[in-house]
Amino acid sequence: MKNEVFHLFLKEQKLYKILSRIAKYVSISFLIVYLYLLFSSSYTASPLIVVINYLAILTSFSGIITFKYFEIPTLLLAVFTEGKSAHFFQLSLGERQLVWRKAGREDVLPPDPTPEFINTNLHLYDRYPWKRIGKIYSVGYLVVILTSIFYLTSVYLETGFQN
Repeated sequence: MKNEVFHLFLKEQKLYKILSRIAKYVSISFLIVYLYLLFSSSYTASPLIVVINYLAILTSFSGIITFKYFEIPTLLLAVFTEGKSAHFFQLSLGERQLVWRKAGREDVLPPDPTPEFINTNLHLYDRYPWKRIGKIYSVGYLVVILTSIFYLTSVYLETGFQN
């Protein structure tokens, strides 16, 4: 059970790295399309430029949402609701310290931390529900991105980005 819980933590961290990398590549892609449209003489005032700008801004903002979503590992967030029965307390001391550091804490975690210690140090009482916000944002982001890509593709197929 203990290894499975720590494996889930490692899986969560891997997902964060993958999503961050995808966001970076999507943002770079929008930048390339933007620069292409910007320097093509007939499209300097095109609505396509505006769409690409908004997509680039939205993708950059997604990095903030992704960071907040993964800022505190799920193992530590569970301490707020589950208390001492949270899976975090079943990990070895070294594994707990690694999870603690992934939450942005450089100080050493006490050998036997209490749920109150964790909740207080990570300010879990004041935390917005970033897991829920992130899921809702992801759905909205995908709808906007797919709609915009469909629009850009249809304009390209109709006009080839030419006036």
